[in-house]
Amino acid sequence: MKSILIIDNHISVCDLLRKFLSKNNFNVETSSSASLGLDFLQRMKFDLILLEYHLPNISGLEFLERIKKLAPSTEVIFMSRDATLKNAVDVIHRGALNFISKPLNPDELLEIVNKVEPKSPNNVAFSTQYQPDSIVLEPWSKQGFIFGQSESAEKMMYQVKRVGATNYSVIIQGETGTGKESLARMIHEYSPRKNMPFIAVDCGCLSKEIGGSELFGHEKGAFTGAIFQKTGFFEQANGGTIFLDEISNLSLDIQMTLLRALQEKVIRKIGGNKEIPTDVRVITATNKNLIDTSENPFFREDLYFRLSEFILEVPALRERKKDLPLFVEFFLKQTSEELKIRIPKISEAVNSCFEQYTWPGNLRELRNVIRRSCLFLGKDNIIKRESLPERILQSILFAKRKTKPNNLHNGFETAYKEKDENDLKSTALKAESSRIIEVLNKVHFNKTKAAEILNIHRKTLYQKLKLMNIPN
Repeated sequence: MKSILIIDNHISVCDLLRKFLSKNNFNVETSSSASLGLDFLQRMKFDLILLEYHLPNISGLEFLERIKKLAPSTEVIFMSRDATLKNAVDVIHRGALNFISKPLNPDELLEIVNKVEPKSPNNVAFSTQYQPDSIVLEPWSKQGFIFGQSESAEKMMYQVKRVGATNYSVIIQGETGTGKESLARMIHEYSPRKNMPFIAVDCGCLSKEIGGSELFGHEKGAFTGAIFQKTGFFEQANGGTIFLDEISNLSLDIQMTLLRALQEKVIRKIGGNKEIPTDVRVITATNKNLIDTSENPFFREDLYFRLSEFILEVPALRERKKDLPLFVEFFLKQTSEELKIRIPKISEAVNSCFEQYTWPGNLRELRNVIRRSCLFLGKDNIIKRESLPERILQSILFAKRKTKPNNLHNGFETAYKEKDENDLKSTALKAESSRIIEVLNKVHFNKTKAAEILNIHRKTLYQKLKLMNIPN
């Protein structure tokens, strides 16, 4: 049976071709990015690759050269909506088999594919076990960060490359789980300091008592328990980059010391008198607005302006749903490597759930959901709806009910529909119902958090939900 790899950044094209060719007795794998396509080629043998000519971030000819180095005996057929004679001549001259125009004619495609000679049976067998390899990600996804193909992703990629080449201090702003540390590492990789240390520091773990010691070091005997001299993170990062995650958690004392270190480019160990020169680029991250005193009343304004030579905004996953299939594919590949299994697929029902869910935990939550779901794969190697966490299914159900207020309040309205609209008890219950719905939506149907915010016992909340005809 012939084996075919389809590489196209349009997920719908991949799905249509996979279904069509599978029905015609071909083994088919799909990839929506060049990076993941190369990964397939490092682990599997294919008779044929159907390849979109205009992939993001890499030219068709450049990608063809990489394919021929990895799999010289694999035939390549290019696809494009603007197939020109010049492009066709160029790719065929470089070793491609053909260049066909989109939209594809099924009969013509089948005729072309059938003419491809299969390789030896030992080469085309798909292994269900992962074969170790040394995968090198494309430059646009170094350190495991996938930029995506949306307009906001392209803007972010452009900004990272531009600011990476400078020595600017950068603040990365974004919600929890959006990949801020990976983005900081990417900036470091694009900088002249890329061969020097990158030190990541979680400021949430730096208390007032130990923060100064961790960042700047201490001398022996500087305080009780200081039995050895300690080198701080700033010294360790000298010549490179230090990444301060969740910098809003730093105490005012440490903020003041940090400000001096940035201004003077020197540090002083706790208990020491010697000033130590440092050459460190500082990248910080926060999920808050540092300059907004209502959110951060204790963050120094002068430190903010020292750190904010460039501000990089990272969009939430719900704001870039166009990139969701690419992230899903990447995490499926990543999990398959970890579990040493063949890369799973997701069912249409799961894909629909992923599209509807708001992903409050962003990329971190998506990755965890995929890793969890891969533990419950059946023989068909497809992630199904029933393997998804209950919170996702409940959140989607709640969102649907919210769009139909009559249904959402069905039990409540039925119980009180005979009441006069001016009845005090009825009015109070309606207000309570609206408040519960508002809080549940805010915390994405996490009933424990909702009960805490509403200052009621969780069992009391369950009783009220039952009255409102909202399932537990």
